[in-house]
Amino acid sequence: MRKFLESKGVLVKGDYFPIAPEDRLVDAFESHGIGGPDLNAPCVCMTWSFRGKWNKEVVEILTVGFISEVKAGTYEHIQHTWSQMTEDNVRKRCQKRLYRVHYMCRKRGMRSRSESDKINRMQQRQQDVGSYQHFLTLHEFLMLRSADISQKEENL
Repeated sequence: MRKFLESKGVLVKGDYFPIAPEDRLVDAFESHGIGGPDLNAPCVCMTWSFRGKWNKEVVEILTVGFISEVKAGTYEHIQHTWSQMTEDNVRKRCQKRLYRVHYMCRKRGMRSRSESDKINRMQQRQQDVGSYQHFLTLHEFLMLRSADISQKEENL
């Protein structure tokens, strides 16, 4: 199933993260049932849970697609008559893998946000230091800095 999901572009692999569908398409499908995921390249929506219509439809598309490819003989080492190949079992396995993708993508989003916050704080500090330098002589700035360092040492 992993190879099938990779071929559909819905799994995280190395530096590749799946493309998210446009919000307007997901909203239209969730609210009015208009449109839906692309049958050839379904995308998991990272902003909605798997209780939403969009992600449920993606799971169904992938489940039916995988079972049909197994029946067509694309994956010769898998037999469609096996008990693991019932539609419910395949759906559960597919959902489990997509939950993981959902989690990894959301985690990556949170990490990148925290990294950008860190960069913003660093830039703010540089600006603050720059503004001090405009108003203070070099000697006054160094005295402030050493007082700041000694105060931090006392707090430790």
